[in-house]
Amino acid sequence: MELIISGYGAKTADTIKGFILEEDGAFHENWKDSLENPSFVCQVDGYLFTVTENDGAVIYLYGREGQGYQLLDQKRIDGSALCHITYSPKNKALFGACYGTGTLFAVRVESGHFGDILHHEIQQEGTARTRAHCVLLNHMEDRLVTVNIALNRIFIYAINQGYLTLERSIKAPEGSGPRHALFSEDESYLYVITEYSNEIFVYDLMDEDRLVQRISTLTSQFNGISYCSTLCFSQNNAYLYAANRGAETIALFSVSSDGRLSYLEEYDCGGQNPRHMILSEDGKKLLVCNQNSHQVICFQLDTEQGSIIGKLGSQDFTSPSGILEVKR
Repeated sequence: MELIISGYGAKTADTIKGFILEEDGAFHENWKDSLENPSFVCQVDGYLFTVTENDGAVIYLYGREGQGYQLLDQKRIDGSALCHITYSPKNKALFGACYGTGTLFAVRVESGHFGDILHHEIQQEGTARTRAHCVLLNHMEDRLVTVNIALNRIFIYAINQGYLTLERSIKAPEGSGPRHALFSEDESYLYVITEYSNEIFVYDLMDEDRLVQRISTLTSQFNGISYCSTLCFSQNNAYLYAANRGAETIALFSVSSDGRLSYLEEYDCGGQNPRHMILSEDGKKLLVCNQNSHQVICFQLDTEQGSIIGKLGSQDFTSPSGILEVKR
């Protein structure tokens, strides 16, 4: 399998790289480039997108070239701490969220270049601090979910050719800090992980966005400081993984037919500050970016039980924060 990994670092450093990951967990580098703080990556239809996360915000567009990628275009966005992006082929638009300013934006993508800014707003409630973080597309690419850590709110937008219209929002419990979200396979439930309260909220989107469950990602024995980062499903959607920064663990949950979660087990993340993780497309590996210990860990999974069997391999990488499996 082919991977792209990105992380925090100076413009002079190799902050974004490509790797071939062998079945035995060995990583082989096959491409690299130097950008400032490319904290997240996404790849669709042969395009590779990344960002600069700092006091400003820049988006980058790469095209495939041999075993690597060639930079085709870049565009500055009004906002700061740009931390999450997703691309919609149907709408030919890149969507992004800026943590520093609470900015949500959409930019046209055509013929290997960035076009007009289709949407730009600061999610705001009075004078309260705003921290936009996640942008999530549904399967039909006609809805976009964003979460705002500081506002404790989930926003749902309708998409029409890349243009956004706010449909509704969901108020999360005060002080919880919603950070990342995923749909269930049939999109009847929304799973939201919280940075401040270390929980997963389960919302029934077919029942007026009702909060049907809130469950901790930490064991009752843990009494330290921890902040959730992200979550991902197993290949069959029967299990859900959640990352705990501070506890330095990956929590495993089973998913019932009514959408509810049951806590099963926790596993050592193999390092410090698991900021991001993905499941391999074959469902056999979990790849974890341990930002503060500067390594990406490849874990082998039991595909039937969802459990982490053990560590297959690792790759040194300065402050890794973004990872994806390249789709052909």
